Amino acid sequence: MDSRIDRITTIGFGLLLQGILWLIIWLRVFFIFFLFDPRWGHNFALAIIFVTVGLAYYFRKTSCRLVAVASAFLIVPTEMAYWSWETATNAAIALFIVMIVLYAIERTRRTELVSPTTRLRAWLKVHLMNFAYLGLAHMPLIFFVGRWPNQERFAEYLPKEFELPTIVFNLMLLVLAILGIGERYTSHVGRYRLSTIGFAWSILMIIVPLALLFAKPSFG
Repeated sequence: MDSRIDRITTIGFGLLLQGILWLIIWLRVFFIFFLFDPRWGHNFALAIIFVTVGLAYYFRKTSCRLVAVASAFLIVPTEMAYWSWETATNAAIALFIVMIVLYAIERTRRTELVSPTTRLRAWLKVHLMNFAYLGLAHMPLIFFVGRWPNQERFAEYLPKEFELPTIVFNLMLLVLAILGIGERYTSHVGRYRLSTIGFAWSILMIIVPLALLFAKPSFG
């Protein structure tokens, strides 16, 4: 029973759950805002990226995690408003499909599709998820360094969303990325599993911003 709980209460499952709920909320609750201003569609891409990285936590194949890293770094052109929500979403969907196909193929093989030397393979097993977390961390970094002080510069493809829920979510995501990277090197902090801490934090990332949003809804 404990092993099953440990497999669920992970940072990966937290990211997966966030991505699924994020997608559901924008398709069912806030879809009207997307219809009014399609620039909100970038949330579809971001949600799919979270799902992809969350699944890669469990898909422990080098090929799958390479795709997850590429997906995570889609955040850079998306959040920098280099392309439209359609391009971002299509790219995120394409990489998600590629990862699922690769995992299906990997399960039929005795050796991995990407099979470098033993030392490099061990290094990749540890650090590919680190790179994925760093990709996710670009969301708050770009928000606070670029988008917040230069709102109009991003207006072509991104709406203004500088309310408190967005600020809180980005701060919390930065902490989650740090927890995710830390987990690659140590499993426990004291008597607590670092992954369980990350899972609890990811759940708070759902609850706290939504509570702030519904307490005072505001869309630009």
